[in-house]
Amino acid sequence: MRRAFTLMIILSMLQGALAWAALGSTPSDFGAATTQTRMAARSLAATSATSAPNAVYTITQSTLDSGTVVREYADASGIVFAVSWKGPALPDLRTLLGDKFTVMTSNAAKRPKAGHSQLAVNQSDVVIVSSGHMRAFEGQAWLPSALPAGFDTATIE
Repeated sequence: MRRAFTLMIILSMLQGALAWAALGSTPSDFGAATTQTRMAARSLAATSATSAPNAVYTITQSTLDSGTVVREYADASGIVFAVSWKGPALPDLRTLLGDKFTVMTSNAAKRPKAGHSQLAVNQSDVVIVSSGHMRAFEGQAWLPSALPAGFDTATIE
């Protein structure tokens, strides 16, 4: 229980300056300095071979000051339905996961060794998979009900 509480404190401290929730909302804002100096943003229109031509989504990739790469997958209306991260430091998960952050922390609190190895949450409203250790973190999260038709979650990088 002590480790889970420590994990929640550390994750709370990792939140950056004022930011907006991403998962289920609009893309994140990681701060003007990061956006101007280190952000490698690109938008890729992609469609699945099995989906209708109007099932388009955009991938926005940001490289944070820490070197961590964050990808946000947004549907045609600009709502983020999936996020992923990989790098030497955890990104601001409170920003990336929005209101689903509490789902992750409450599940982490139930684990005897929270924060070590892998955390997997598979609920009807959200799927979160996070793993790693110091200098090697990665994870992804998505909203099953918000996935575009024909979107394969195996394509989340």
